[in-house]
Amino acid sequence: MIKKLLLSLSLIFLAALPAQAHEAGKEHVIDLKKEAAIGNLTNVTSLHKTIYMAGQPDEATLNSLKALDFDVVLNIRAADELDFDEQAIVESHGLAYYNIPLLKDGQIQDASVAAIHAVIRENKGKKILFHCSSGNRVASWLGAHLVRAMNYETEAAIAYSKQAGMTREKMETILRSYISSLKE
Repeated sequence: MIKKLLLSLSLIFLAALPAQAHEAGKEHVIDLKKEAAIGNLTNVTSLHKTIYMAGQPDEATLNSLKALDFDVVLNIRAADELDFDEQAIVESHGLAYYNIPLLKDGQIQDASVAAIHAVIRENKGKKILFHCSSGNRVASWLGAHLVRAMNYETEAAIAYSKQAGMTREKMETILRSYISSLKE
């Protein structure tokens, strides 16, 4: 009886180890790859070959997404940044559309980081075009998410953000400020 109990406890403990390592950012693999252009989008990085991070698609590119097997468009720009009705174009092709601005008053919003992750999680396995104006905000979201939800260290998260397309020093400063606020 005691042997069975000890064996059961050992198995439970061993089963929990990978989950704990994942939470600490140890076992999770971040699969980032530079991709071929998608319409006007020349700087595209995929995350796990399902989330395609990029800048602002033009109308022709949005009109081509269904033929390229995209299911979802996730736009993290503020609504007042757009000069055309992106949502109408996307939805006219039967794709899901989400608009969750990442920044407010020049700062990353924690609620937006969480909401963006929720949309990605809800659409797991679907092909998502995840965009802002240049790709810097989507790449910084990745770093914010890695620290917030997966306990990555700051420098590792910044490195992944840069690999994903964060090129602007100002965006890195904003991301570092957000990460610092998480540690307060």
